[in-house]
Amino acid sequence: MEPVTPTAPSGSPSRLYRGLRATVRGAMKAFYRTIEVTGGEHLRGDRPAILASNHPNSIIDPLLLGLLERRQVAFCARDGLFKVPVFGRILRSVGAIPISRPTDHAGKVDNQGAFAAAREVLSGGGVISIFPEGRTHHNLKVHQVKTGAARIALDAEAAADGALDVAIVPVGLNYLVRQAFRSDVHVAFGEPIPVAEFLEQHATDPRGAVRALTARLEDALRELAIHVEEDEDERIIAQVTSLIVDIRAEEGLDAGGQTPAERTALVRRIVDAYRWLQDVDPDRTSELRRRLQHYLDERGALGLGGESPALQHRTEAVRGGDASWRETRRFLILGAPVAAYGILNSALPYLILRGLLSVADPRRDRQALFKLLTGAALYGGLWGLQTIVVAGALGPGVGVVYAASLPTSALFSLRYMTEARLHRLTLSGIRAWWEHGDRLENLRRERQQLRDALAELRERYLAQLAPSAPGS
Repeated sequence: MEPVTPTAPSGSPSRLYRGLRATVRGAMKAFYRTIEVTGGEHLRGDRPAILASNHPNSIIDPLLLGLLERRQVAFCARDGLFKVPVFGRILRSVGAIPISRPTDHAGKVDNQGAFAAAREVLSGGGVISIFPEGRTHHNLKVHQVKTGAARIALDAEAAADGALDVAIVPVGLNYLVRQAFRSDVHVAFGEPIPVAEFLEQHATDPRGAVRALTARLEDALRELAIHVEEDEDERIIAQVTSLIVDIRAEEGLDAGGQTPAERTALVRRIVDAYRWLQDVDPDRTSELRRRLQHYLDERGALGLGGESPALQHRTEAVRGGDASWRETRRFLILGAPVAAYGILNSALPYLILRGLLSVADPRRDRQALFKLLTGAALYGGLWGLQTIVVAGALGPGVGVVYAASLPTSALFSLRYMTEARLHRLTLSGIRAWWEHGDRLENLRRERQQLRDALAELRERYLAQLAPSAPGS
């Protein structure tokens, strides 16, 4: 997750910006397991640029982008955030640009100051970050793109008579489980969109230039980020992904697991296949949807949980899923004492965090930020108190060893519980087997039948593609 090195860095970040970035980098590395970047070659330090991204994860999104661009990024943020105590002062200190949204001001806004600030950044060879959907959201889709990014880019290019060479770099942010600790992220930088071309092509029609550039940006974002058109289809796509992953594993594909980029590519192909099936066989699609919905509802009724709108399922093995049952059993038996130690020492902050999540009930797109900030305070504070108690009772040396063991054992216990969930060795899984053995067996049969149906449809879909098309 190192910043992408541009060809010729332009401008040095301030000391405050560098300090904040170092802090955020440590927090991101702790919260997310893998942050994979593709298309990093599209970031050029010798060219003024606007990073235009989808916005699925609240403030986590700009924090993540700020880690991947070596230049200091001028973030465009809604003006209301600048009124938040402390946070607003930080935004002003790092050169963020306040944007007035019509929805926040009864349709009456004046962004001339924002455009002037953006022109200044871009004319100096700098980089701006903007989220052209206009708001954060929790959907696996790219909402309609607003015209702000195109207007800012065209305004700066026009002020320089087309000689500035501003580019809009589309960025797709794909959080495989956006709110889950130790999940993965895929950041996809797309081909830069040269703004001067649109200025030249629509020299007599400025509004036409804005519309054309906005449409181009929206298409690019939908190519880089997962885009499921209908919100109610997200659970279906997530479940189909889980079943297709099983099918691919049986065929010996993806040995050792998939990278975040490979997983998002697979989901995009599944979304394309789903659209194809809707077009060629709507009745079959409707029946498959009905069966998948019933399967998910039955999982939930048995206490096994339903598939959430996520690309990476929490029941997948951390080690890639290729370990034999004998190796897994040895891991579960031998690792039980260490896992118990980690669970015991993390139980208090974990339970308090769960309680606070239940009370605060943040929107799904804000849960990761809530967990990151609240979790850091809870775990850091309570682990610190536990260490003081242990050091007071057993001596400073033991206290140091105990403190060092806390994060390591906590991560091990998380891996242990993931492995246990994979093999249904959880209280909910055991209870479902004990109380509803027949229903659980029916559920397993239905899953196998769904896998068989999807395997047949997958073959149909691949057959109608060009012979050179990659497998799905």
